[in-house]
Amino acid sequence: MGAEQEKLPAILVPYCGPESDPEIEDIFVYMRPETNGVLGESTILKVIERCPEYRVDIQLVYLANIPGEFILSRHIIERHYAAKLHFAVLGKSACTPGMRREFETQFGEPFDDASIVGSFEALRLLQMGPEELFNTWVDIGDMLFTSGQTIKKIRGYYVINYDLPALLHKNNRSTDIAVMIFRTRTGYGRFADLVERMRQGLIAEGLIRPHYHSGRAFHYSKSPFEQILDGMGYLYARGAAQVPLEQVSFCSYLLARGIAMQTVRAAVRNPVALFGLEDGSVIEQNLMNYTFHDSYAVACDKFLSMVSQYLTDR
Repeated sequence: MGAEQEKLPAILVPYCGPESDPEIEDIFVYMRPETNGVLGESTILKVIERCPEYRVDIQLVYLANIPGEFILSRHIIERHYAAKLHFAVLGKSACTPGMRREFETQFGEPFDDASIVGSFEALRLLQMGPEELFNTWVDIGDMLFTSGQTIKKIRGYYVINYDLPALLHKNNRSTDIAVMIFRTRTGYGRFADLVERMRQGLIAEGLIRPHYHSGRAFHYSKSPFEQILDGMGYLYARGAAQVPLEQVSFCSYLLARGIAMQTVRAAVRNPVALFGLEDGSVIEQNLMNYTFHDSYAVACDKFLSMVSQYLTDR
């Protein structure tokens, strides 16, 4: 018998193409492996359908089920988290000047003397599995979020991006991912309210614990540039053909303003950068976080203020 044919994404609601009105935003939502399935997907959709704005100010414009084996064979998770993996693998040597300064401010310890390690090295040093490392709770004072990376102090070690080993471990051939795009004019603030309702719905169904943050259950695009990153991995047409990135709404918006596709890709793949401020100074930020909940126009202006990038994805 020959090898089994690879399962391809099931496109239940085909993507309808980019939205030309910049006041209307596209937001990807996809389930984490532990909450994925018919019940999790239907719970999310019910929350949206019960929203008064549904079909008027919020529309479902894409729905797909992407098989786990398809995700693994195309390294979708690794590519999606490539920038964070850079820090999780290289550890201390990858830290930028901004990260060094914030580390010393937060923890009151000289950066050069501290035991700072990537999360994969931490598994060996701490003798933990990916889930144990992921679920290790610490006081808020033992956490730092800097340039899009998380540093958590665990038993004397400062662990960079502690969640990455578990995120990679949870995705396997039997884990399919439901992916949705909601097109909305309500803005990110209003959509964040819906996200909390989605979380409460999943709690009511017993799919997640009451104290879990929504990010433990599902992901949603929190900025226009994250919309592009999500489109790179999770937007398909029938037959497993990837929808061209030019068709992602915010990418289309940037291209219409004369920004080259190569420039857009480089920014999304290398989001840690220096941005100029009005007073002539510069600030180190992660592009995804710097444009958190921004409109297309504001996100574009911030992007154009970029003066240099750190290479995290070669």
